[in-house]
Amino acid sequence: MADRHTNSLMGAVIYPMESKLTSLLRSNQQELDDCHTPPLAQYDFGSFTDRLRFLYNLLANPLESSTAQYQAYLDSGCRMFGAQHGFVSKVQESSRHRLLAVTRNSEQFSTDQELDLAGSFCDEIVQQEKTICAPKVGADRVQSPFVAYNGLGATSYIGTPIKVGQQLFGVLCFISTTPRQGEFSPNDIETIELMAEGVARMIEIQSAQAKERVNEAAGFAVAGVKSLDEYIQQARLPEVYGVPGRVVEVLQRRIGKAPLAIDYIAEELNLSKRTLQRRLQQQHISFAQLRDQVRFHFSIGYLIEQNLSIDSISASLDFSDRTSFTNAFKRWTNLSPSTFRKLFRDYA
Repeated sequence: MADRHTNSLMGAVIYPMESKLTSLLRSNQQELDDCHTPPLAQYDFGSFTDRLRFLYNLLANPLESSTAQYQAYLDSGCRMFGAQHGFVSKVQESSRHRLLAVTRNSEQFSTDQELDLAGSFCDEIVQQEKTICAPKVGADRVQSPFVAYNGLGATSYIGTPIKVGQQLFGVLCFISTTPRQGEFSPNDIETIELMAEGVARMIEIQSAQAKERVNEAAGFAVAGVKSLDEYIQQARLPEVYGVPGRVVEVLQRRIGKAPLAIDYIAEELNLSKRTLQRRLQQQHISFAQLRDQVRFHFSIGYLIEQNLSIDSISASLDFSDRTSFTNAFKRWTNLSPSTFRKLFRDYA
């Protein structure tokens, strides 16, 4: 078993993350060869062998949908760790997470919900990229991290990073609201880390399949599609100063709230339309270029981070209609807005 150490700030035990799934399953192959994935009730999750059998079956015989697959991991994890809540999150930026899957009938969490988990155990997992378990969450830890968990009165926690292609993707965790008897065992730690590897493998397969489907449907080559990071870089707000910088600031304030036509922007800057155009020309830039880049910047966020319809996004960006927005987005990315959303959010 890997060495462990205690984080004095959190009172939680942190375990180094290792790649164990392949070797453990291989060592148990003889017992697992003839397995299928029966209902959860047919497993004794107190037995490490049954846990391995279940995780192997889920990996070898995936369920009919990603939703069902996620749910199977979360339902089994709650039984294994005596938890009432669990979720799979994807790190968005900094300490913000988007929940990809949550335990069924949860009142605290919902799929696609975004949470700011700064200062929480999840945040600590992301920062250290290590498994954290806290069998007894102290009263001094309840207020700070678990307000981020929607006021959930947690008494124990176990979570681990999800790594896809060696890159940190998100967090798999389980939370209990009833007192836990005893510490988390080494088998518990092994189990959740194996589970996270299974989730990561599922995400990798889904992502590859999704790209194939989207490419076939859209009729473009994989080589023509950039990474999301490249598109975000391409859509950065322009670094301009003076009058162009003021135009960008006004456009940002008005996005989703007011028209973006040059007449309104000039009025807000206390300039005539012609004067504004002349000032911009003096710096070798046009109003249309600035507005285009601001629209592009915000469109990425709307498509990836929000659940707005394409029509609603078109209106928020002050396009005359959906077709105008679609044509502009294709000009920016060579992808339609709906294809971009499927590729980088729904199938990511």
